[in-house]
Amino acid sequence: MTPRTPARRGFTLIELLVVIAIILILVALSFGLFRAASNARSKAVARGSIQAMAMASEAYKKTYGDYPCAPAGTAVTDGQGFRRALFDQLSGRKVLRQAPVAAGGVSIALVNFNDASLPGGSTRRPKPFLSSGEVETSNDAASGDVSVPIHFMDPWGNPYDYRYRILPASGTAVQNPTTGVFATPYVNWKVSGFLIVSCGANYIEPATGAEPAANEYWDTSGSPSMTTSGIVPSTYFEDTSSGPYRADNVTNWAGN
Repeated sequence: MTPRTPARRGFTLIELLVVIAIILILVALSFGLFRAASNARSKAVARGSIQAMAMASEAYKKTYGDYPCAPAGTAVTDGQGFRRALFDQLSGRKVLRQAPVAAGGVSIALVNFNDASLPGGSTRRPKPFLSSGEVETSNDAASGDVSVPIHFMDPWGNPYDYRYRILPASGTAVQNPTTGVFATPYVNWKVSGFLIVSCGANYIEPATGAEPAANEYWDTSGSPSMTTSGIVPSTYFEDTSSGPYRADNVTNWAGN
């Protein structure tokens, strides 16, 4: 008599569920490790880009006498205005032009690189302070000018924030040659350095208010109290009603 072959027993439902649970746990762990590695890599890129922009700003100051400034009339709440000013100046599109004022002192204006008042005029060529592609760039579709880059972009797809001084009105001496007092609104920036910051992976665009808060970095009272120490907090924009917004910042404070 031929012996009967034992029937092959399949997996039970419990065994299948255990295997599926183990697979899901392994997938979750792998995704978490990948996300952590990706975020760490993005932070490293952001720090490198911030350092590159900071060094370029230092080179810009050596060439034109000051860090990239916002043009006259820029509001302290105009984040896009500051970001575009930084890009325009470090890319060589615009430069700071100094000119003597009849009443004394020197005025500073932000002009195109080939402005007729500059040596060489229309024959001048732009002088970029960053190599092409050294920092990622992007445009702002909301402005309608989608073909031309207008700001530097961090690895999370958000613009780097930049803040520094705002130039006074055209023809106004930046500093009184007699008293040494700086003109408004140039004087209202509280610290000697500039602010470049990436808001990291947790960026949320504030619905209202300045970016960063005006009273943290500008003296809006009309007298330069210089109360800000130059240390950027872990969250540099705070709103007690709905903030803080900046929970994962990669920051650089330059020029202290």
